[in-house]
Amino acid sequence: MTDDDVFVGMYDFLEALEAVIKAADPEKRAALADVIDGYGDSCPDEFYWAMGGQAPTLLSNVMMAIDVSCRPESQSKPRPAIRLVDRKPSSNE
Repeated sequence: MTDDDVFVGMYDFLEALEAVIKAADPEKRAALADVIDGYGDSCPDEFYWAMGGQAPTLLSNVMMAIDVSCRPESQSKPRPAIRLVDRKPSSNE
């Protein structure tokens, strides 16, 4: 990078995405929130993987930024943290 280049990171991208969604028509934001909820209900494994720690960082943050920014603050739905636990295989002895 040269001195003239401006570094734009993931969080710059996410802030811009959030601003665009929040500036959108409230009815369209509500429709997006409904679709996100429906996706979470219909495909919970995919949805919670995309929102969880095993997803690539950008995907996880994009999903959360979209989910939060399409809802009024009072209607934000907390999503559970997904924690993966290493388990030892059970032996059949």
